[in-house]
This record gives sequence, C-alpha cells and structure tokens, in this order.
Amino acid sequence: MKLLLSSTIQLALAWIAWLDTSCAFAPLPATTKINGAQFAATFTPDPITENSSDDNTEGTKPTIEFPPPLTKVQRLERAAKFWSSAIPIVLSYYSKSAELLVKEAFTGVELTEDEEQSIWNEQHSKGARTLADTITSLKGFYVKTAQIIASRKDLFPEEYTEALSDFTDNVDPLPVDLIKAVVEKELLVRGERFEDIFETFDEHPLGSASIAQVHRAVLTEKYGNKEVAVKVQRPSIESKLMGDIANLKTLAKTFSETLPLDYYTVFCELEKQLADEFNFVAEAVAMDRIYETMTKDENGYPCESPVVMPRPVPGL
Repeated sequence: MKLLLSSTIQLALAWIAWLDTSCAFAPLPATTKINGAQFAATFTPDPITENSSDDNTEGTKPTIEFPPPLTKVQRLERAAKFWSSAIPIVLSYYSKSAELLVKEAFTGVELTEDEEQSIWNEQHSKGARTLADTITSLKGFYVKTAQIIASRKDLFPEEYTEALSDFTDNVDPLPVDLIKAVVEKELLVRGERFEDIFETFDEHPLGSASIAQVHRAVLTEKYGNKEVAVKVQRPSIESKLMGDIANLKTLAKTFSETLPLDYYTVFCELEKQLADEFNFVAEAVAMDRIYETMTKDENGYPCESPVVMPRPVPGL
C-alpha cells in the first residue's frame, strides 16, 4: 500500500505543476482553412476601461461594455481563490494517506487492492469536482490547465480527465457584438464602417479559447473579397492570464521542497512564453516566415507548399 500511497500523493502534487507546462506552447492557431481560404486578419485590443458606442450606422448602436483590466484587489481575490482550492486538494491526499496508515496500524487489517483503489477513486472524484468548479469560476489561464489535464489520460486519473473534458470545447465565447466592437476600435480608420471591411461575418465562432476567439468572415471587394478567419483577442485578457501564472509561480516556489521538479523555473519560462502569445503582429510575421520556408525546396527554388498555409491580409 505504501507504494500506491506515495505515488498518489506525488500525483496530487504534480497535477498543479502539469496544469500549465504544455498549454502555453499551443496557442489557438492564428487561422483556420475554411473552404479553401488561406488568408486571415488578426486583432489585438488595447485595454479599455470605458464603454464604447458608435453612431456610424443607421440609428444608435447599443452601448458595448468592455471588460476592464483586473484591479489589484481582483488579482488578490483570484489568487486567494486559487490557493483556497488547490492547497486543500493537495493536503487531502496527505490526510487520506495518513488516515489509511493509522487505521492499518491500529487494526492490523490491510486493505485489499480493490478496496484501496475504491478509496483513491473517491478521493480523485472529490478533487476533480473541486478543481472543475474552481476553473469554471476563475477561467483565464486555468482553462488551459483543464484542457491539458483532460487530454493526458496517461498522466492523470480518469476522474480528473473526465471532469475537465468539457473545457476542451468552446470556452465561454464572447458575444459577437463585443467582438465586432473590438474590431471596430482596433481596425477601422476614420469614416469607415464595419460593413466596409466585411461582406459577411459569422456570429458563431469557429473556436473560442482563453486568449482569443476566431470567426469566419468574407472580406469586401475593397479588401480582396476573400474568405478569412478573424482572430480577436479578448479585451483585458493579458493582465488576467499573467496574474494567473504569477499565482502558479508563487505556489511552486512555496512547495519547491516537496515537488518532484523545480517547477518555479518552469513557470518563469512559461511566463516569458505566454507574453509572446498576446503579440498578434509578431504572430503574423511568423506566419509569413513559415510560408516563405514551406514554399521553397532544398535548393531555394519556389515550390508548392505540402500543407495549407494561412497568410495575413495585407493592410489589415
């Protein structure tokens, strides 16, 4: 039983670190091929703290309320909620292990393998429910943690992967009115309307992740009349996600003597990596570089790319 208990405790400690070690390296693709489309526009909203309205169409548009950046108090509240959920989950494995060892020592009765497995399955279920509820409430960077756990059935108990599987689908999509408001603020030039750029713009997103949301659209003739995927960054998301990973760094540093690896250093590197995910201009440049590489053979001559390569739309 000791080996199983030790392994389970280590797993309880390790899931916190595994929450983010992979997801930061897999951002939502900048574009998606849609019926042959190979172009895309991307938008990165500046932090907005006031309401926005626009009267450049017939009638008056309803006021769109942009999510403001998190205040210092809100960041502390998120940190407190994370700690109040994560730490008890970890400690519950220690207490359950101690409880079983004491019970065995006093009674002299050793649990069967099936009985022991049943106890730990129940423990996993409790921890998984608590974790799922916390992530549902906090959202932000923690959604990515849920996605990676749900996809790694080889590393985490089934109770955790099943409880977090819902986070692998569309994540809390933003209303299309807010998405359009971000595009209007970041993209339109003076006197230009949303309809001057997009012939059509699907209201339902192709995908929605913790950092950005992607919609299918068709550009107007002025911009080439092409079918595109539009990636829009969530307003004020950078401060929220960077605050989340700062919480994980603090947790990893606090438990540095207990965790099997130096996860504090891992999270510091992830923090640097995550910062790059908010720079959509750099992402567009990278897309062009990849395209240039994929459309040349080993001798440097032009060739057809073996895969579909999305391209940023010039001027957008």
